[in-house]
Amino acid sequence: MGSERARAAKSDNTGKLRIIAFGAHPDDCEIRAGGVAAMWAAQGHHVKFVSTTNGDIGHWKMAGGPLAKRRTEEVQKAAEILNITTEVLDIHDGELMPTLENRKTFVRLIRDWKADIVLGPRTNDYHPDHRYTGVLVQDAAYMVICPFICPDVPHLKTNPVFLYYSDRFQKPNPFEPSLVVAIDDVIEQKLDSMV
Repeated sequence: MGSERARAAKSDNTGKLRIIAFGAHPDDCEIRAGGVAAMWAAQGHHVKFVSTTNGDIGHWKMAGGPLAKRRTEEVQKAAEILNITTEVLDIHDGELMPTLENRKTFVRLIRDWKADIVLGPRTNDYHPDHRYTGVLVQDAAYMVICPFICPDVPHLKTNPVFLYYSDRFQKPNPFEPSLVVAIDDVIEQKLDSMV
């Protein structure tokens, strides 16, 4: 399937891939995939980061609307530095659930982006928002090619390649990378995006 998507992307007359990455909170994608996103963007590929919650409780001193606004502004600045697109969903931090409504949101986001590659966390994270982001990405993986779910957005003809971010969780399944990307050439750009 992966090579079919790559051929399809190259046959659309641009030769460029469309990559969408999901993270539970504003800054998760930047930390986990900022380097590879900068590298792909520099090669002319189209990259989008999606924060599945607004991050409104993830700070030791502030919370609520002011924090959500601040974190959204931070990822917008990071997106400018990385030369990518970003979106923050309006779901409260700590409240993401693997519901049918949220699954449909993920399906629509992947379809709208016409993704060739989808990145996300694995489903065995300690934090429920991270874990459920992984579950929702996994649940959307098949549904993006099914024409009768979310018929308001055209289904994808072939399934994207789905990739996981690395992690250090050993139970129930340790992470074993099968693909590692060197980001030496863009490490400063990644670090600048996280300031």
